[in-house]
Amino acid sequence: MITASDSRDIEVVEMTEEEEHDYIRSECARLLGMDLEEFARRWYAGEYRDNDDPKVTQVAMLLPDAG
Repeated sequence: MITASDSRDIEVVEMTEEEEHDYIRSECARLLGMDLEEFARRWYAGEYRDNDDPKVTQVAMLLPDAG
């Protein structure tokens, strides 16, 4: 659990759009072994609708319009 005193130890790093895209791309490759464009195409086509693999959810949450 993070307390108020712990919050001083947290470092926030802001990424450029390019750095963010590179990060998402690398996480998709690391977690799912596929490129981001393929994952995004399949995600938006509904191919993962009934998939409960937490790795799929992790990558999906990184997509720019996931929120």
